[in-house]
Amino acid sequence: MNHETNDDSELLTASQAAEILGIRPGTLRTYASRGQAPAGRKLGGARRWTRAEIEHRRDNPPSADPARRGGRPKNVREARPRPSQAGRRAGEVAARLRAGEDVTVPQLMKEYNATERTAQRLLARARALAAAEG
Repeated sequence: MNHETNDDSELLTASQAAEILGIRPGTLRTYASRGQAPAGRKLGGARRWTRAEIEHRRDNPPSADPARRGGRPKNVREARPRPSQAGRRAGEVAARLRAGEDVTVPQLMKEYNATERTAQRLLARARALAAAEG
């Protein structure tokens, strides 16, 4: 009896489904948990996918979706963090200090809607930047 049919409702193992998609089984499970591939269903403690949903995913990858714009995938950290808002603010304040402007903690509290401690830290960081770039 040959079990290899092309029935759309045929249930596939992770290995079989991954082979159709051209990825590894572990990658398929990761994508499924992130919502980037069909979730499949649990049967007897193992996850199974229908041939139709896997072939649909193969023929319609997320990168082909016009509604999906570029950017990072969900739950992926960047190799190098983006500059923080505090870092940008410190750079702005440092430029003002280098220009000879007298910047105070109360000014920073008002401008950035910050607490006194945050404004103190910002001013200290800006002073260090201004001195280093000097």
